[in-house]
Amino acid sequence: MTLAKLARQMALGDGAGRHNLYRPWIRIRRKLSSPVSNLQVFAVPQYTRALHLLSGLEKSTANVLAWLGCREIREQFPLWPFPHHHPLIGTNREIDRQRRPVRGLLSICRAADIDHGVYPGSKIPFVATIDFLVTLGEWHSERLVLCSCKPHELLQSAPNRQRMHERIDMERLYAQEVEASHVLIDGRLFPEVLYSQLDWLRPLKEDFDFKVEKSLLQRYSEALMRVADDRPLRDAKTHAANHTSLHEPEVQETYFRAAAWMGLIDIDLSRQIRPWVPLERDRGNVKRRMRQQLLGGAL
Repeated sequence: MTLAKLARQMALGDGAGRHNLYRPWIRIRRKLSSPVSNLQVFAVPQYTRALHLLSGLEKSTANVLAWLGCREIREQFPLWPFPHHHPLIGTNREIDRQRRPVRGLLSICRAADIDHGVYPGSKIPFVATIDFLVTLGEWHSERLVLCSCKPHELLQSAPNRQRMHERIDMERLYAQEVEASHVLIDGRLFPEVLYSQLDWLRPLKEDFDFKVEKSLLQRYSEALMRVADDRPLRDAKTHAANHTSLHEPEVQETYFRAAAWMGLIDIDLSRQIRPWVPLERDRGNVKRRMRQQLLGGAL
């Protein structure tokens, strides 16, 4: 890393922007590879842009965050070492004027007697990143949650685990600086079946924009739920498809996935979906618990 490279990356807008215009600081490119990480770009229904993720745990977390309905998900978000604007700047000018600048992670670390770190072979303070910066609430009352993804086994036994814990402390201090919450996700919070089913159910943005008609989706969901307790799920799905004149199997499956993902169908996604038995209801418990544990309650 050189100062010129750093300036060029910032000039391109990496680490800046909001919502669909956000550009992560670390982006997955053809030349970027890792022998220990699962690098990938990942589509979520909220955005036309894809998320740039560095591990399987990040993918699972992104899946859950999108399903919970977070207003904004910014992955690989830079915790700038130098003074900078507050991460919520950019929604409303009047509110923006009330947000004080952030000292910068370098100053925060010095005050806490933590070694910030530099790029290898240089004296340039490195740009630390948080795995996810999540925005909750309406534009006039936005709040932030910083999500750090660190596998439990690495936190316990990795050769560099002491530095990993220091990095987590740095993230917590930064969260305090910007009046945000911080949560550590170590892979033990979510049941594995929830990951896999969210991966299967997750509709693409194009499904919402072009393939799913909202009023028809509502009628489909209502028709399915009317018979969900009395018939096997596969029969309830057939009933709902007939009721809404959805004849093509692929279209039927798209509507079912969208309805389950959006919560229009009351289904427990932490348990394996079994088509041959009546729908196993959740009554919002799993989602409510996840919101409380990850995000501190309501969105």
